[in-house]
Amino acid sequence: MEALVDLPGVDLVVRIPDPGWLSDRERLETWRELRRARNRLDAALCRLVGVIERDRSFEWEDAPTVTSWLVAEGEPAPAARAAVSSARALPDMPSTAEAFEAGDLDVPRVRLLVRAREAAPVVFTRDEAVLVDSIGGLSAADSRRVVDYWAQAAAPEAAVEAEERAYERRCLFVSPTWAGAVRIDGVLDRQSGAVVQTALDALTDAANLDPTDPRSPAQCRADALVEVCRDFLDHGDTPVSGGRRPHVTVHVAAQALCGVPAEPCEVDGAGVITPHAARRLACDSAITTLTVDGDGSPLDVGRATRSVPPSLRRALETRDRGCVICGRPARWCDAHHIVHWADGGPTSLDNLVLLCRYHHRLVHQGRIRLPDRYTPPKTPTPATTRRQRE
Repeated sequence: MEALVDLPGVDLVVRIPDPGWLSDRERLETWRELRRARNRLDAALCRLVGVIERDRSFEWEDAPTVTSWLVAEGEPAPAARAAVSSARALPDMPSTAEAFEAGDLDVPRVRLLVRAREAAPVVFTRDEAVLVDSIGGLSAADSRRVVDYWAQAAAPEAAVEAEERAYERRCLFVSPTWAGAVRIDGVLDRQSGAVVQTALDALTDAANLDPTDPRSPAQCRADALVEVCRDFLDHGDTPVSGGRRPHVTVHVAAQALCGVPAEPCEVDGAGVITPHAARRLACDSAITTLTVDGDGSPLDVGRATRSVPPSLRRALETRDRGCVICGRPARWCDAHHIVHWADGGPTSLDNLVLLCRYHHRLVHQGRIRLPDRYTPPKTPTPATTRRQRE
């Protein structure tokens, strides 16, 4: 199959063979050829954008600017702005333009060089050919590293200002969605980003995970972020407000803890959860009994008690050392009731087991079983059940 591109100044024939008929080496070489062809097409588009802006051709379709015209044509706004910026700069960047049109540079590397020129135009003119030659065959990360070091040497004050601008643009958005989830989105500067990545990597390193773990890397990072925040709430030097440390509050009816849909059953500030999730959270938490009348008005508030007292938790950590399924350290584990305390199960060492939060969820879902050595204890006596409920 062939694709013929015939534009003013561009005559490009792209042969696209059926990959199924190619050898492994031929497939790799074909990919490289197609990438060069794509780069040449991108260069032609960029040059055309420059001509459209120069001659104001966009006004023929009543667009106020070439950028708005590109957006109307379906280009994402950031990509449209970057294309216009590159089209304006390339006439004064002959080495970059030549490599772009030959297919040796792609759009991201061209934009990298355009930004470098903006930092120090005079020095860039002197060093452009060397920079283009230096980054031609490098990876994206190494290309950025080369250009960043050049920018620091060519315009040290501008490099510091750029670093400060990146820091000022830091942001983090946490918002509930209509789908019942919480969306997290944000941008960090390089140093702050490295701190977050290092913390998450410590919990997502393959050596620390169950080799049969089916989670994707993105799911592992999401779970790691929750673990870091939860560990801070449990062990960090958090401020005290209203006489209490920051905590997540779950409002749950007694029926819900028995697995029956009931109201309330929700996380304060986040929304409704299932009785299944409430039982898992109640396995290892502080419990406060609230008695209400028929209208839901509070009549009596009991004292908050841990479902697993600290002394018993220490004994459990000494025995299990960590998650009994994957071995994750005890610091990152919940104390799981083999027979849930809401079902009359005692809070005793033989009815408890350490599980990391991931495997704790799976056990409650019934998707995995505890190791055979952890068997449910005998049916609790009435006295034991009464003490547990108290």
